[in-house]
Amino acid sequence: MRRKKDLAVHSDIVRDSLNTFGTNVINTLIQIFSAIVVLSRVDPVINGLKAQVLLWGGGFCTVLSLSVNSSVVYYVARYKIENSKLSIEKLTAFISLVITVLGAATLFVLKDSPLFPSTPPSFFAAMIAYGLSSFVLNICMAILRGENKFKSYNVVNLTQQILISALAVVIAVYPSASLWVWGTIAISLAMIVFSFYGVLRWNGTKPRPAPEDDFPVKTGKMVGYSLKSHVSNVLTYANSNLGSYIVQGIAGIGEYGVYSKAITVMQKIWILPDAVSQVILSRIAGMKDKGGQLKLAVISTKIIAYVTTAATFLILGAAYLFVPLLFPMYKGMLGPMSYLTVGIIFISCSKVLGNSIAAYGRPELNILPTVLGIAANILFSILFIPPLGTNGVALASSISMTVQGLSCMIIFCIFSHTAIYRLFLPSKEEIAAVKSAFSIKRR
Repeated sequence: MRRKKDLAVHSDIVRDSLNTFGTNVINTLIQIFSAIVVLSRVDPVINGLKAQVLLWGGGFCTVLSLSVNSSVVYYVARYKIENSKLSIEKLTAFISLVITVLGAATLFVLKDSPLFPSTPPSFFAAMIAYGLSSFVLNICMAILRGENKFKSYNVVNLTQQILISALAVVIAVYPSASLWVWGTIAISLAMIVFSFYGVLRWNGTKPRPAPEDDFPVKTGKMVGYSLKSHVSNVLTYANSNLGSYIVQGIAGIGEYGVYSKAITVMQKIWILPDAVSQVILSRIAGMKDKGGQLKLAVISTKIIAYVTTAATFLILGAAYLFVPLLFPMYKGMLGPMSYLTVGIIFISCSKVLGNSIAAYGRPELNILPTVLGIAANILFSILFIPPLGTNGVALASSISMTVQGLSCMIIFCIFSHTAIYRLFLPSKEEIAAVKSAFSIKRR
């Protein structure tokens, strides 16, 4: 009976991971289509203004949200929504107010700085609106993940991407940074309504928590868990986006538009790591078998390492082949893409391992890798930006992501008593399983 239960759990994980991965692949194909339209028709300045709003709005969401969405996933998965609902409502209302007030104050202070030399006044309001809508949408999506409603989660993601891509086509015909920005915010608001419908909707009997977990979750307890994750999440955000903020300060909005597109293209490599990490947090949090938790984390990381490495060089090769011929306005993105390659691969593995550590209930262990990563980013930015410019920003970012990824692997291995080679090399059991699968296929 135990064996059957384990197989059921693992099949659910595989199903949800594949469904999420499949949705992300479709999203990426749609994004590639819209990117082709944008790269061929939209001036880098317009793309830069839109990217600027998303960068700052996303920053407010990440820094001021206290990483409550990770807490929501964990507590909804373990204690269920009935026991978590009141605390989620209180935290959502409070943090929404914080994002609005502190975000507006920050932009008021910085509006005349070199970071915003040509930003229209209305775009500052758009940054707040985007940050606020992103936060509320993240909460709704976190509830769907915690309840393992990955079908609804994937449908919302896919619908959002289709609408964003349709908007990109409109922008290609009628280029307007304002229309692009406010249209993106309107889509986020629509997805909040759609995802909330998914939260309310149930097919069949609602799952009940284990008897020892069947009690109301206190708001302070959720905040405590969130704060453990928050330092790491903020530093990870800073490490991943420091280069974008630097480019805004040292280059024009057009050059930033080109650099942001390089970042966007390279981040498409994260479709599988994001899919697996999204599924693995709620699944591991709900598992009681420590051996099963470890096995799931290790094999997931191994697959991520193989697929991400192949995808990285495939995308880079395709960019060098097509961008100069088809999108000459954006050929400056090739340099940053090349420098980002190694870091993108290592940070992909840390996405899975970091969420695995958080699922064990120890998100604070993710702080050290992010601290080391951002320290490396600052140091190498100082060293490489003067001689290399924008390429130096990309190189410093890549080194920092590599440092963060390797540190996360080492900490996971120490915490779980796992040899680091197990994260990369297939075990005898896995090789035998692959051979068995191929032999069955030949028959």
